[in-house]
Amino acid sequence: MIFSTMVSNTTTRGSRRALMSSHHHLLLLSGVASLMPAVTNAFIATNQYHHCNHHQLTTLIHRRTVYLPKRNSFQLSSSSSSSDEDQSTNSVTGPIYEMTNDNAPPPKIKLFTKEGCTLCDKVKDILSEIRTDYPHSLYAVDITDDDKQVWFDKYKYDIPVLHMEDVYWTKHRLTKEEAIQGIEEAVGGGGEFECRKGEPNAGRLEH
Repeated sequence: MIFSTMVSNTTTRGSRRALMSSHHHLLLLSGVASLMPAVTNAFIATNQYHHCNHHQLTTLIHRRTVYLPKRNSFQLSSSSSSSDEDQSTNSVTGPIYEMTNDNAPPPKIKLFTKEGCTLCDKVKDILSEIRTDYPHSLYAVDITDDDKQVWFDKYKYDIPVLHMEDVYWTKHRLTKEEAIQGIEEAVGGGGEFECRKGEPNAGRLEH
């Protein structure tokens, strides 16, 4: 009888443990199941957040596009080819502005210069300021171009140098009054302009 009771109690205790264990697992599974919607929502929200950030970043990159110079496929082939390319790219030779006149062609002024010449920029500003009232055309001649060696040898220490109608006019700097006077002289002379004294020639001094 006692043994039977002990077996019964043991069986009951084992059943309770099994039941408690099963109940614990059920509670655990129930808790996990109840958390799944929240976890899923959090996962979706996180993905949306990252997607949003990625979209904003992509938009920002598109709005702030940085344009890099194209890499030349022959850039590393030789130092000479790279140097030639840089020189041709940086040349400032060409018309700065061209003007017309109903009565007669306006005077042509040549500015002997090179890239990065700040004094040349000041001369350009002076001439540009008066071009409406005193029409003229302005052309830049880059003395560092390969085909401008003659001008480089003469003017390399003295730019800016100005020519009016293909003859020497002035160097270093130009005032507004000097610019007006020179243009009026060229117009009044029918395109003729008297060459000024003091034209620089660095090559002659070096030999």
